[in-house]
This record gives sequence, structure tokens and C-alpha cells, in this order.
Amino acid sequence: MNSVCYVAKIEWHCNDNALYLAMLPIQEQQYAQRYAHPQRLRSFIASRLLLRRCLSLYHQQSLDWRFLYHDKRLQLDSTQTHLHTSISHSHDWVACVLSEQAHCGIDIEHTVMPYNFMAIAKRFFAKSESEYLQRLQSTQAFVVFLDFWTRKEACVKAWHKGLAHHLAQLSFDVHQLNPVTTPECYQHLPLQVFCFRQVDWQLAVAIHS
Repeated sequence: MNSVCYVAKIEWHCNDNALYLAMLPIQEQQYAQRYAHPQRLRSFIASRLLLRRCLSLYHQQSLDWRFLYHDKRLQLDSTQTHLHTSISHSHDWVACVLSEQAHCGIDIEHTVMPYNFMAIAKRFFAKSESEYLQRLQSTQAFVVFLDFWTRKEACVKAWHKGLAHHLAQLSFDVHQLNPVTTPECYQHLPLQVFCFRQVDWQLAVAIHS
């Protein structure tokens, strides 16, 4: 096993957040206090519950899995597992990847078309990507937009950077999964990208190759 990803639907309503929050360790409950918005809190709880379940499945044992935070990035306790992780959530969906590679990233997006996705592409995408989208009909353009966006975010997360970094310098096309161009500062960390799509979500995973 090099890497494996998991996707789950959040089945409870925000009104039940307190019930599910109580299932997390005290440290995680305290960390969750920074999420004032019920929807964001729900996503936080679900992602941590999913990650703990997946770790137990992989290792075939239930432990009190400890999560560490470095520069706001979630890390697994190396005394418990050799694996690394990345998590993502969107609306009712949550996803995580477990990988033997430290540089791994995942992004999941709900497939609901925002009215301003072309404006987002014009601001954050490479010129070639934005121009390609403009040649497509709106519905098809959104499919490609979501494909590019999830791949970009997965790669940026695999490089351990925030979403605002290097999006326009990282470009894709529809004919290959891996990046066409990457920022010079990350060319020593080539990534292999995998994509998955269902009716309700689009997902990309990037792993250092």
C-alpha cells in the first residue's frame, strides 16, 4: 500500500454536532472551538471521525489516534503510524487520504455550479486554462473547472502550502492528469495525480512520485 483515499457522506444535521463532537478526544474538542459556524464545525467533526476510522481499518486495531498540528496542517503521530494524511470536505462530503508519502494532498468538491466560477477561473487559473474554459458551453466549462480546481488544490496541499499559493503557476489540461507546468520551487517534488468523480462530488489526490 502506498496510498488509499476514503470518501464518506455526513449523515447528521448540524443540530446534532454536540453529540458527535463528544466522540472526539478532549484535545480535538478544544481545537473545534475555533469553528463558530455550525456547517464548518460539522465538517471538522466528520473529517476527524472519518480519519480515525480509516486509521483503525488500515492498522486493524482501534487506538486513541493522536493528531498534531504544525502551521495549521494536520499531522499524524509518528509514534502510532508511519502514514501521512490530507483531508478535505465540501457540503455533505468528507474525504481523506492515507499515504506512505509525506507529500500527499486531497480535495473534494460538491458538484453544484456557483454562478461566479468563470470569474474564479480568471483570477486563479493559468491563462491557458481560463481561455480553454471560455471556449466551452457553461455546463461543460463547469465540469472542466471543477476538474482543474480539485487537481490544483490537491497539489498545493501536497506541497504543504495554503490554497492561495501558486495556483496560476500550476496548470493542467484535459489530456493528462499530472501538471503541465509547476512552480520552479516545487519541481523537485513531482506529483502524480488521480481523479475520481461521482454524481455529487469531484475528487483529486496528489502524491509525490
